[in-house]
Amino acid sequence: MENKGEYIRKFITVLGFLPKENTSGVFQKKYPKADNYAIEIDLEKEIINFGNKINEDSKTTQNFSQAENWVVLECVDRLLEKGYQPENITLEKTWKTGHGTSGRLDILVTKDYGSAYLMIECKTWGKEYEKELKNLEKNGGQLFTYFQQDKDAEVLMLYTSKLDTKGIEYKNTIIKIEEDYRQTGNVKDFYERWNKLPKTNGIFDSWVNRYEFQSKALTRDDLRELKQKDSSFIFNRFLEILRHNVVSDKPNAFNKIFTLFLCKIIDEDRSKDEQLHFQWLEGEDDHISFQKRLTDLYRRGMKELLEKKVTDVGDDEFDTRFKQTVDEQYREEIKNI
Repeated sequence: MENKGEYIRKFITVLGFLPKENTSGVFQKKYPKADNYAIEIDLEKEIINFGNKINEDSKTTQNFSQAENWVVLECVDRLLEKGYQPENITLEKTWKTGHGTSGRLDILVTKDYGSAYLMIECKTWGKEYEKELKNLEKNGGQLFTYFQQDKDAEVLMLYTSKLDTKGIEYKNTIIKIEEDYRQTGNVKDFYERWNKLPKTNGIFDSWVNRYEFQSKALTRDDLRELKQKDSSFIFNRFLEILRHNVVSDKPNAFNKIFTLFLCKIIDEDRSKDEQLHFQWLEGEDDHISFQKRLTDLYRRGMKELLEKKVTDVGDDEFDTRFKQTVDEQYREEIKNI
């Protein structure tokens, strides 16, 4: 089994760090997208030197003492490779509060004019990441607390990574901030408004440019089998949605959940690479387009699964039937009624 020193050397080598000329035990990596900005690692002194442009509110991430520091380093490396500039990165961000200072956010990414964009909380792979993920799902965790300190942030991320035989593997859980989240007065209020649907892509992926969050929609191949342990979480979330929308009578609640289940089941009847319709499409949907898609799923489900015909006309059918008789301008207006 390799020792700590061997693991660190292998880890930074995989990241692309190379021995620095005329030094002993110092490794360096330069980032072309950041004007060849350099980060250095001194294996003998056990120091991580993030350079003079990355801001550091604390020095706790500059040493080898905590395994989490390597996750922070790898995440910073990923940010710089993506094109984020070092002067827009702050490590161990703290905010002054009435009781002194807040906890420390591992990484804060700001825009060029200084406003917060991305808050990242790093955890080691495995137990620590899963523990904080459960906290996030239960009450918002650390990230929701940090957001209360700076509501300009647009994206929150729980992040982890590890070195395996294939290289660096990472996971992230992402919350895209909606405008009404900024109106919340505390963590509890924020958590109650949150839709409980985190993303797993949209920041570091190949199709995304920096500062342009873009989460790709789920396909059928992304779905996982529902486990018994998931049922209580789903049940409680549904109850919360009913309360939020003031749905109190049981028959009405049953009809709504039956309709949603029907839409969900029929939506899974598609090829594995086909985009699912039973989801909100970030950057594409509005309430009208989403409602139309659900209505189409409901109509299809009633016909194919229950052999019941629902009187409804989808956009495609409407275009086919009325293309020759209704001007395009009026067709679009009628669709939105």
